[in-house]
Amino acid sequence: MKTFLLMTAAVGALVLSGVAEAQPGPRGGGERAPQRAAMAIAMLGAADLNGDNTVTRAEVEQLRREEFSWRDRNGDGFLDRADASPTAQRIAELRGADEGRRRGRRGPGRLDADGDQRVSLDEFLTGPDRIFERLDTNGDAAISADELDAMLEARQGRRAQRLWWRD
Repeated sequence: MKTFLLMTAAVGALVLSGVAEAQPGPRGGGERAPQRAAMAIAMLGAADLNGDNTVTRAEVEQLRREEFSWRDRNGDGFLDRADASPTAQRIAELRGADEGRRRGRRGPGRLDADGDQRVSLDEFLTGPDRIFERLDTNGDAAISADELDAMLEARQGRRAQRLWWRD
């Protein structure tokens, strides 16, 4: 009986994953949540500039400054459409300016605090930092190895609760 339940659950999961893949998912979850979590951890590792296994706000800010400088292709001190790749610029032209702004998930809209359709260095540095806030549980402006371990253990606990049929 347990084998039948496992097989039914596996087939159901395959069918539902196909449906979920075809549907746009919520920004914070869905099929790509594990990839986003892995990317966030990799980005924190890249931000650990001194290699002490603790990521400070200052290290994150330094990495953000470097990222802004690299993205500001024309060197005007702002991130806007002029800094996009030629392919992205052409796609934006094909879609139309209004639709590009409306969709804006990856465009300047998310960080553009003053709504001028471009992102300054200040806006880039002070933009939302939900990952850092979530992981810095003791509020000391640093993410330690212990805080990362606690996050991973909590994540495993939530995953285990979702897999109720495995006991």
